[in-house]
Amino acid sequence: MKFPTLALMAFAVASLHAADKAPATAEQASATPPSTQTPVKELTPEQQKQAFFLQGFILASRSEWAGVVNELDLSESELNSLLDGMRAALKREKPSFKAEEIIPGAEKLFNERIAAKSKRLAAKNDEFLAKIDADKSVTKTASGLRYKIVTQGTDPKPSATSLVKCLYTGKLVDGTVFDSTSTRGNEPTEFPLNGVIPAWTEGVQLIGKGGKILIYAPANLAYGEQGQGPIPGNSVLEFEVELVEFK
Repeated sequence: MKFPTLALMAFAVASLHAADKAPATAEQASATPPSTQTPVKELTPEQQKQAFFLQGFILASRSEWAGVVNELDLSESELNSLLDGMRAALKREKPSFKAEEIIPGAEKLFNERIAAKSKRLAAKNDEFLAKIDADKSVTKTASGLRYKIVTQGTDPKPSATSLVKCLYTGKLVDGTVFDSTSTRGNEPTEFPLNGVIPAWTEGVQLIGKGGKILIYAPANLAYGEQGQGPIPGNSVLEFEVELVEFK
């Protein structure tokens, strides 16, 4: 795994660009005509709750917490217990029980959960790939990548070191969408083609500008045994990619 999901990569790049801009000095700020400054309204009590909710939402979205919930297949009550533990830690409270007494059993429980989910996922992956391999319109490469070109696009084609802009949707084998440019205003994401998962590096080079391709990526060409965020470990992934442009 070289990078997190493409959406997080785009966010990181945008953050870096924002950090490059020098902040205005006090003199510059005071010199700005009052008429050009947009007044900020005070939040209502309900909006203040929404602000703290949003802060928590962003923190959880950018951490490993979502991956833990997904990996352990937590029920609603188990999720509530997890949140209670986080709440206690944030308030610097101590557990009301002796942690050392349950740690061995907890490790056993979590490992069994992970193993059971991995087994179920492996069966789904095998079923999905068997269906894909039976489709005569799908090509399999030496690396194990499966692909289907929908639109070839124009020549020339990008190389592994190209900087590309793409529209895309990524799905798990059960059809769950884990990432898509359609949820972000349908704006293409820009990234170096050798800085993402191997399935993308190999697959996107097969189309030109304006081209569209379906990529079916085995786990070893995607996020491997560890997974990434909402993507469980050892996941086979399906991508629909349109190459908007490249340099």
